[in-house]
Amino acid sequence: MFRIYHSNSLELQKDLLVEMIRREPLPNPFSREQILVQSPGMAQWLKLELAERLGIAANIEFPLPASFLWRIFTQVLSSVPERSAFNKEAMTWLLVRLLPDYLSKDAFLPLQQYLRGDDNGYKLYQLSAKVADIFDQYLVYRPDWIAAWEAGDPLQDITESQPWQPELWQALVAEVAALGQPHWHRGNMFNDFLAALRSGAFDTSQLPERVYVFGISALPGNFIEALQALGQQVDVHLMVNNPCRYFWGTLSTLSIWQDCISAGCPNRV
Repeated sequence: MFRIYHSNSLELQKDLLVEMIRREPLPNPFSREQILVQSPGMAQWLKLELAERLGIAANIEFPLPASFLWRIFTQVLSSVPERSAFNKEAMTWLLVRLLPDYLSKDAFLPLQQYLRGDDNGYKLYQLSAKVADIFDQYLVYRPDWIAAWEAGDPLQDITESQPWQPELWQALVAEVAALGQPHWHRGNMFNDFLAALRSGAFDTSQLPERVYVFGISALPGNFIEALQALGQQVDVHLMVNNPCRYFWGTLSTLSIWQDCISAGCPNRV
């Protein structure tokens, strides 16, 4: 079951999380609680709070959402590797090798100018790492762009000022294929993942018994869809930090903020 809990107080959400774990411990003591967080600092704070309230905080994992979902992908889709060929580190080194072959093209003129005088290759590595980070963000927040580029559509209206991006991504995909590595990345597997979850055509024993999502200020839409689909197989508890203590569903945006400000909501922005 997929459940959402709203609160404008992180402390209240923490108390709810602790109480849920205290009242309903996992049946198997060797199973690990899965609590998705946005940073190691949040994980450490939760560990201390859980230990103080429960007496001990053990056998609990605090993965980041992206790493958790990739692990679930590998458990649901048999052809997905444990580590993607399109992770940032791998893309960085592939780009270090690919970029010099494309710098002579007109679309790559800005990159050529940036790398001018780079005798020791340091700027090439720095630029490759930055581009890999941008592509990684696209995989998360703009998977539709990635899908269009891989289908041969450069989306000229969007990439007019940076025409090298779709061409370089296509070269990256071709290089991964030439190396014989799986084509899976976070942008192209969600449809198959959602279909597999909804059909139940996999070994459900590999899934965690339940999942908590705590203290994360924002998640990409496809992450939410994946968690919602996962909720059809296991309990998923999504704890949302709401900037106002009032219910938003039946109010217009303007009236929400007016009520929130007049009431002195402590977490308004």
